[in-house]
Parts: sequence; C-alpha cells; structure tokens
Amino acid sequence: MNTVQLLSSLKSLLGVFFLLLPLSFSSTTQAAQTEKPLREFKVQNNGSAPALCAPTHFDEEVELQYVNDGDTITLKDGRLVRLIGIDSPEIDFQYPELSQAYAEEARHFLRQYLKPGQLLNLSFDKRRLDPYGRTLAYVYTRNGEHLQEVLLRQGFAKTRVYQNDYFWQCLNRVELIARDKKLGLWSHPDYRARTVEELVREDRNRWREVKGVVTGYERKGQYLWLILDEKLYVGIPRAESGKFSNILNLDLLETPVIVRGSLYYSYKKWQLISSHPSQISLQNRP
Repeated sequence: MNTVQLLSSLKSLLGVFFLLLPLSFSSTTQAAQTEKPLREFKVQNNGSAPALCAPTHFDEEVELQYVNDGDTITLKDGRLVRLIGIDSPEIDFQYPELSQAYAEEARHFLRQYLKPGQLLNLSFDKRRLDPYGRTLAYVYTRNGEHLQEVLLRQGFAKTRVYQNDYFWQCLNRVELIARDKKLGLWSHPDYRARTVEELVREDRNRWREVKGVVTGYERKGQYLWLILDEKLYVGIPRAESGKFSNILNLDLLETPVIVRGSLYYSYKKWQLISSHPSQISLQNRP
C-alpha cells in the first residue's frame, strides 16, 4: 500500500471513529466565550484591559496582604489564594538561583500591579481548595481587571488546567496573543515548544510542550492515540472523548499541533496522556 492509499485509509477509519463519538459536550458558556470577538482584546501600557473572562457575579470581596509569587497571593485573613487556570514560573525560595526563568519577573510585576490593602473580588469554580489547602479563585480588581488575564497578556504566565476549567478557552485565547508576540517568558528558549527529535532523557516525567504533525492514530485499550511525527503517542481517554470534540471532530491527519503534558518513555516510544482538551492545540504559525 503506498503513502496516499495509507493516508486515505486512515482518514476513513478516523471518520468511522468520530461517528461513534458523543455529540459535543462543550457548555453554552464555553461556546459563548469562543464566539467573543478578538477585537475586544486591547493591550495597554499599564497592563490593564477589560476582562474577557468575566463571571456573572463575584463570590467574595477580600483584602490583599501581599503577593507570594506570580500565581499566588496572601489575603489579610491569612488565606493563600492560588490563581485558577494559569501557571507562573516557579520560584525556588531555598535556592533562588534555581528558580525558573521569568519567575522573579512575574512576582515583581504582580507586586507592582497590586498593593497591600487593596480590595479584590474572588470568583470560584467547581473546586474551591487545592490539595495544599489554598483557595482556588479567579481574581479581579475592583475596576474589573482579571489578574489571570493580566499575567497571561504580559507573558508572565501560561495556561494550565488542573480541574477547574470554566474559563479555559477564554484564557487560552489570551495566552495565544502573548505567545505570537513572544512577550515575557515566550521569548525565552526554556518555554519554546520542542520537536519530538529534540526530546532527551531529562524530559522524562516532566511537563513539556511538544510540536509535531499528526501522522496517524491508533485505538488501543482505553485510549485513542494520536501519533505525532511517527514517534510521540498522545493518549486521549476514550471515556473522556466527549470533552475533546473540538479537536476530534477535525481531520487531524497531516495537521501541525502543539501538545503539552507530562512525558514518559515506554516500549521505546515517547508517550503523553492528555486529560483535558487544553493540552492539544492547533499550530497557527510555523
């Protein structure tokens, strides 16, 4: 069978698989976020902009005590608040020289942006506490600025979904603009998406971004495996396939994508399990 016939066969099989998928499980809220026009996004020199990812109401008004790092703040009542939906570079408080690139810059930026005693509004998602007892919230200033968006827009954080995902599509769109402009951490080589060929032993069991072209797929066990450049296998749980309808409803063969997640090496091949659709995105640039 030649290459053309093989690709045609794979596309046919892929089409059969998609017919078995449930209809889109995307919520009305997420669909509305996707339809919100990009022209609403305005970058200003001071980093402020109207919130794109705005809740219908705020759950609590709180007072800031101080900023811990780029994605964690402490309130006057002693609670630690972890900003939902983003991940700022990590600071090594014991050995600062081992901190990730742009970690100190992210903390400095947020400390300049917020002031002790400032009143903030919190909006909660499904889960309110993380395993460390920190409060999980979307955080807004009284002027309606969304801290998660501010950090993403300036390139001091990247999106990452743990469990709470109400605004994941909206936040991804904000991140994409900063990535395209190579702002902040996106200008640093540590945060560049790697090719499969560039992966090394040290990448095992680490969260990485990898770019490649979908060259095939397999249905095996409890997963649908997307194959990138014939060497990286990205597993999508079949039981969770409905969440991935925004990706799986597309003809992915020969499509450039970026995947992110914890890498592992098994049976002489790189593998990554995608538990949320935010971990797979189409490349919109070379």
